[in-house]
Amino acid sequence: MPTHHEELSMITCSYAPDYQRCERLCRSVDRWVSGDIAHWLVVPARDVALFRTLSNGRRNVVAVEDVVPGKFWQLPKSTRWWLDSRAWPVRGWVMQQVTKLSANFVSSAELIIFADSDLQFVRPFSRDNVVHDGQLRLHRIAGAKDTGEHLLWHHKAADLIGAKKQYFGHDYIGQLITWRRSHLEGLQQHLEDQHSRPWYQGVARALKVSEYILYGAYVDVVVGIDKSGHFSCDQDPVHCCWFKEEADALANGTNPLQERAVAVLLQSNLGLSDQDEQRIVRDLNASSLRPLEGLAL
Repeated sequence: MPTHHEELSMITCSYAPDYQRCERLCRSVDRWVSGDIAHWLVVPARDVALFRTLSNGRRNVVAVEDVVPGKFWQLPKSTRWWLDSRAWPVRGWVMQQVTKLSANFVSSAELIIFADSDLQFVRPFSRDNVVHDGQLRLHRIAGAKDTGEHLLWHHKAADLIGAKKQYFGHDYIGQLITWRRSHLEGLQQHLEDQHSRPWYQGVARALKVSEYILYGAYVDVVVGIDKSGHFSCDQDPVHCCWFKEEADALANGTNPLQERAVAVLLQSNLGLSDQDEQRIVRDLNASSLRPLEGLAL
């Protein structure tokens, strides 16, 4: 069984258009996240120099091209398209999923947590928030999101891991998602064993795919949740604002910060100005909030 002292690393995949948001995330990490958690920024090679301004004693910047196996190139003057070694076009959002699935080439830590650029921490966060008695949190909501595009993502995950076409019984998509490096490596090997090709090729060429569903399905069907070193959790650690009305309600106090939330997400397409976002987070930081260190999410 996993030990209580396994290292936790935070990984953020970003790119130049999200630099300002990532900068705000980094400031919040340095303020609220325990200093023993290393923070890795993974960005396209042409953006590395820009993001290196965010490096410090706990934060490192690496290029996508240096950590993702195989050969991928970003098209010149494009942020939305990449090519693989056989000139197969790869959508930018799929490439980001391939990058997350390459997290074991970014950090040697056993425990991995993903923080997106549009997050900002507003309460204390440490390893104890996601680890209980050596078990790592797995975002897993029974019966949720079993239709539409989400169902297609489940079907693709089933195809990739060699299972029958199905909905896997849980939704695994959320914020501050946590994985085990050992299972990620197991997933990569399993995909190659199933399809006799590099794991990243099948993911990169998929039209409908979710890295979080793929990992969750692998843990449930292949590893077994009871043997995985994960504990199942359906509580969201992030207060998400997907719509302008939700951000307005958070700002005016009619929808206060959720009790278990250690971070807030302000979706990038809400039309909020940089000043609006900073004001919302500044007011949250100034509030007398009960610290959540040691409270599992």
